[in-house]
Amino acid sequence: MKSKRCMHKKIHFLFCLICLGFCNCNAQKIKNIETEAQLLKPSYFCKATNADRNYFLYLPKSYGDDKEKQWPVLLFLHGNGERGNGLDELDYAIIHGPLYEAWIQKRDLPFIIIAPQLPMFGMDEKASYIKNRTRDQIPLRLDEGVPERPEGFPTEGPMTGHLADNEMKFPEEGLPMG
Repeated sequence: MKSKRCMHKKIHFLFCLICLGFCNCNAQKIKNIETEAQLLKPSYFCKATNADRNYFLYLPKSYGDDKEKQWPVLLFLHGNGERGNGLDELDYAIIHGPLYEAWIQKRDLPFIIIAPQLPMFGMDEKASYIKNRTRDQIPLRLDEGVPERPEGFPTEGPMTGHLADNEMKFPEEGLPMG
């Protein structure tokens, strides 16, 4: 079982590296970016699924202002419940994390975000949280303002990136499974 989990992690890592490579290839095509934040869906051909797929590429508000500026890049790897076909299911990858903050909550995060979507690899038949998900769970960006955070959302307010030392407790023996 351990080797199977390890294999899935390796596949996910390789998939993300492939997406990163395609991002570099497509970056040449993204010129004359306006000063508003953008969420793009560049496409690529995935050898693992033998199909065309997309990934999210978030460009911050002032990305196109300074052509010489080197932007930090964040590679966001979603949770297991956000897997999908990389096309019409890609929006599930925006439910949590930095894309939710940057795009839905319109926070001006000062870095590029690359967010690929892991293929199902059979999880759509195994996991009830994937089988039972609906498009209603996908947050929508509003033209004006930002939506209320859903009830039970993992963070009550905007993520600050800072935790007090006493907020994160780990058992003395370490975290389970590594």
